[in-house]
Amino acid sequence: MEEVRGHAGWPLNVFISADGYPVTGFTYLPRENFLQVLIELSEQWQLRHESINPVAKAYFEQTESSEQRSTLVSLADQDVSKLLDVFVGQAMTLADELQGGFGHSMKFPSYPQLNSLLKAIRLSPALNKVVAELVQLTLDSLATLHLMDQLNHGFFRYSTDPDWQTPHYEKMLYDNAQLAALYFDAELLWPGRGYAEIGLKTIGFMRQFLSAENGGFMASLSAVDENQREGAGYFWSREELKAALTEEEYNYLKNHWQLEAEKTQEFLLKPLAIADSNGSEEMLQQRIQLKLRQVKKPWMPVDSKILASWNGLALTALVKAQQYKGSQELKVVSTRLFDFIRNQFIQNGQVIRFAGQAESAETTLEDYAQLAYSIQLYALATGDVEAEKLAQRLVQDAFRLFYRDDRWFQDVASLIPGDKGEYVIQDAVLESSSARLLETVMMMKRPDKDLQQRAFEIIPRLTRDMIETPYYYGSSILLASQFRKLAAEKIEAQRAVRSE
Repeated sequence: MEEVRGHAGWPLNVFISADGYPVTGFTYLPRENFLQVLIELSEQWQLRHESINPVAKAYFEQTESSEQRSTLVSLADQDVSKLLDVFVGQAMTLADELQGGFGHSMKFPSYPQLNSLLKAIRLSPALNKVVAELVQLTLDSLATLHLMDQLNHGFFRYSTDPDWQTPHYEKMLYDNAQLAALYFDAELLWPGRGYAEIGLKTIGFMRQFLSAENGGFMASLSAVDENQREGAGYFWSREELKAALTEEEYNYLKNHWQLEAEKTQEFLLKPLAIADSNGSEEMLQQRIQLKLRQVKKPWMPVDSKILASWNGLALTALVKAQQYKGSQELKVVSTRLFDFIRNQFIQNGQVIRFAGQAESAETTLEDYAQLAYSIQLYALATGDVEAEKLAQRLVQDAFRLFYRDDRWFQDVASLIPGDKGEYVIQDAVLESSSARLLETVMMMKRPDKDLQQRAFEIIPRLTRDMIETPYYYGSSILLASQFRKLAAEKIEAQRAVRSE
């Protein structure tokens, strides 16, 4: 047990006792090694479970008591107002200002942090321009390098290197929905940089490759093809290109991509150059892309699960897409998804985590928060009063199910012994569920007064974790900053009325 410490990434395997206490854990192991561990654990459990069980429990309780749990803190108003600067400062410390993104090894899209920085720029226009340049650089790198499929679009899960050159080839619905929404928001802030077009291409990928027949969106495309070859559906050989294209078209790509210099047998397609002003090159590029899209490539299997929270993210992206483009087609698609969510994920007043599989998994706070937010956004965009009522009911239910003793719980009944919940939930691959739920209340035109009062009491609160590691709490920090700004504007307006 002494070696079970710290944090780990994916895949994380933890073996627990029947009472829920961790016995041991590790990350990736090859199949043979994993099987050997299973055999040894089974043998040890059969022989020594009476001694292993109390050791696991004692270790867990010792670790819990020795760790400083997240606690609420009080700060003077002037210090609270500086917390946004602290978040931005820590984000910029972790940022790669040469290649975009955060960190200097493998790179993730880091949507919550990018979205929080985007909000910070909107909230404080005088913010150092270096912050805006970092966000723009990251958005440009995500879309023009190998994190995005340059042919059929859609973003891969992450880059295994700091240069955005070698992706992990899985395509997740939640990544693509969040990034599509982010690019539409970026277009509003910096019009004319092509961000909305990237958002529309991402929506197009979602509709073409992840749409389910019944109206929802499926979870992901696998990183490996049907023959277990990683990324096979995205690689091209010179022979494939020659077979699909005319000599003129192939020579164009050969010169543009320096194919003769490529040492590998197969390679990812790189971005095409900006077309010339007379349009001839643009037509050639479009012809090449059309032909390559028609080539039958290895099938990348689809994870056909349809999840509530991820479909909420998809609805958010579609609403923002429709607001930008205003097309009837996008309006129909977003309305169809809203109807799907209302009919498939909300049954007998309860949220179902997997569409059509009510008994498969317990619903989480994330499901309620993402659905409520997206439905509220849909209500604001369409003027649908019933949609806002539905969003409000979901928020109220979320409070009833997941908010106890002034803390948030991710599950209705936690499987973790001694789980005391969190005052503020941190950002992960998705924005904080507590922040998103509370933001939904702030967006409502006709909120229930008791619900609004309850939310307004929670939004400004701070924890020690938020102060010490603000990078992981950007959504909650920005929400609190927006709330304080609105409160200050309201007070100023009241003063102006009294002085007249």
